[in-house]
Amino acid sequence: MPNRMTETETAKLELHHDVPCPGCGCLCDDLTIGLAAGAVKSIEPACAMATAYYRQKHVSSDDCRIDGNMATIMEAYQRAAEILQAAKAPLFFGLGETSSEAVRKAIDLADLTGGIVDASHPTFYDPTGRTIQTTGLVTCSLGEIRQRADLVVFWGCDPLTTHLRHWERYSAEATGRFVPGGRSDRTLIGIGSRNKTTDACDAFIPLEPSQQIAALHHLISLAQGKPENQSIVDAKLGDAAEPFGQLYEQLRSAKYFVFVLGEAFLRKEAGRIPLELLAQFVRPMHEQTRGAISILRPGPNWVGAGGVVASRTGYPGGAALTQGIPQFDPDNLSATRLLTQNRVDAAVLWEGPWLADLPEAARLALAKIPTVVLGHRLLGTDFTPSVFIPIKRPGYSDGGTMSRMDDMPLPVRVLIQEDLPAAEEAVQAILERASA
Repeated sequence: MPNRMTETETAKLELHHDVPCPGCGCLCDDLTIGLAAGAVKSIEPACAMATAYYRQKHVSSDDCRIDGNMATIMEAYQRAAEILQAAKAPLFFGLGETSSEAVRKAIDLADLTGGIVDASHPTFYDPTGRTIQTTGLVTCSLGEIRQRADLVVFWGCDPLTTHLRHWERYSAEATGRFVPGGRSDRTLIGIGSRNKTTDACDAFIPLEPSQQIAALHHLISLAQGKPENQSIVDAKLGDAAEPFGQLYEQLRSAKYFVFVLGEAFLRKEAGRIPLELLAQFVRPMHEQTRGAISILRPGPNWVGAGGVVASRTGYPGGAALTQGIPQFDPDNLSATRLLTQNRVDAAVLWEGPWLADLPEAARLALAKIPTVVLGHRLLGTDFTPSVFIPIKRPGYSDGGTMSRMDDMPLPVRVLIQEDLPAAEEAVQAILERASA
């Protein structure tokens, strides 16, 4: 954040109140942003993630590129359309970095060109959609956590690092209707490996990844009143066996408990099994109390993008439109797998921080095929896209709708005007040229 401003400097600012911030999955909508000379000068409440989002380096029309060479945006539209017309199986992904309105246009473009759409986060494994289909899932809004939760269990996550204001605004410090004392009315428990969040909790249960499934089965047995062989429980859980028994008693006596889950719980190598088991535990607990599951998803609009794809194709997260009708195969049609297996011959993607974590094999595959990249910041990758189209930044110079990590849609605001196309406008322009 910039240094503290004087009263005179503050008085000269153009203030925008109640601004939704796409800096992370919390999409906090209580920011006051001060502008001067077309630049962000102040952000209140202070948040490093909001600062990083709003004060990142701008792109301009001069950053438009075709094969690394300067081009006009109209030339970029035409080249992008030519790439898609020539492709047999183009991939559309990175959709969570743009507005839901732009995602709708992207699906239209994928439908026209016989593409494959993957709206899931390429590097964050989230089996929610399939878990809902198999076992069901009791979830809640962030507002419910704030207003009701008197016991919060942080399992495999560290919101004090990944979602900076989640702790103060929703899960720990915020006062609510049924927790008027805020932090003093809540019990916080951390599970997994030590981190900044678990150090701030009232209790911590160390748990190795290899013990996760056993711990979940133990909780289910307790909730369903099934007999267990205590020697086997002790052998599998070790020192965690007794704390998990105590945790069950705390959950049973809570008025409203919430499991907040992160990447270390949603382990891709374990598939959807951990989330399904936790869902099976929470469901019978409703015979004794109330509780829910909340996932710390990345931002800004990965949940919203998945919802748009589901509403348009009937399938959660992604679908292949190569045969003229939507086809669903989440295991084999993920963007990362399609790239690493060289099963697509072109790609359209929205640039974002996730690109830095994309597996090397997928990045190498992108370098070998024609790629169209739309971004509101300079491309931070080791490959040169065939086309780079600079676009307006959502919630800053571009409006539209984005969904919070709990699937709550919020309108993002236009704070300044930029001489760049909006994402929706850019996709529409490509669509018109591709259909000509």
